[in-house]
Amino acid sequence: MTGVKTGNVAQINVAWKSANTASWGTGVFGTIPEGWRPVADVRGTWSGRDGGSQREFLLKTDGTFTYANQGGTQGTNAFGMTVSYAL
Repeated sequence: MTGVKTGNVAQINVAWKSANTASWGTGVFGTIPEGWRPVADVRGTWSGRDGGSQREFLLKTDGTFTYANQGGTQGTNAFGMTVSYAL
């Protein structure tokens, strides 16, 4: 993960090398440090490919950053996403 901040906005770029393969499995990116945490929980999605590997991302105000698979077929391939939010 990499990130940038300007003013009261942050952007985090995730380039994850492998993923949980369980249909409803979850994964943890880590904890975002203070000063980078959002003022409200932030949700995002990764649309997957060919109807598989769809995931939801959740960045909480306590800095916890996770993803949850959304059922169906889940691959182990790398995936990426970008999220921007208010600090």
